[in-house]
Amino acid sequence: MKRTMLFLSILFVSKAALAATPGQFAAPNVRAPDDPNVDGFRVSVLHGENQSVRGLDLGLLSVSETSDLSGFGAVLGMNRISGEMNGVSGSLVNVHSGSDRGVNAAFVNRIHSLEEGVNIGFVNIADDFTRVDLGGLNVSDESTVQLGFVNVTGTITGVQIGFLNAAENGFLPVFPFFNFPKD
Repeated sequence: MKRTMLFLSILFVSKAALAATPGQFAAPNVRAPDDPNVDGFRVSVLHGENQSVRGLDLGLLSVSETSDLSGFGAVLGMNRISGEMNGVSGSLVNVHSGSDRGVNAAFVNRIHSLEEGVNIGFVNIADDFTRVDLGGLNVSDESTVQLGFVNVTGTITGVQIGFLNAAENGFLPVFPFFNFPKD
């Protein structure tokens, strides 16, 4: 009886320890260990794909794909996130189709929405709401603050500062140097 209990205890503890993947290497058609969820770090070369990464996601000349990222993503390539991003996503190109909270830093940020945080890039394009955009070209449906060379939004709730500023609800629809809501 004691041996059976000891065996079941070891089996249970080892199964629980293996439930979370603390580290993973990914490349085209390779994922070692083969677990869709990483709690720790993932290193991808050329391509990596997961359901979720919590921790550090490093990509070398890579397209890094995940549904959810919580932590820090540093990808020399493209970072594609289809669900939620909570943390920092830094890459050459960020393509996020879900909602983000944190910092998106890339040459090009193509996102759905940024609920809290900042987009920093040469080009920032959002389908929906952004809190703060810092870049050369900032385009969104609705934004609180846009600081850039050219700023375009449907609805500004705070201020636009840049060479050219366009907002449907701005005190003028297009105005140089700054714009803010007329109401």
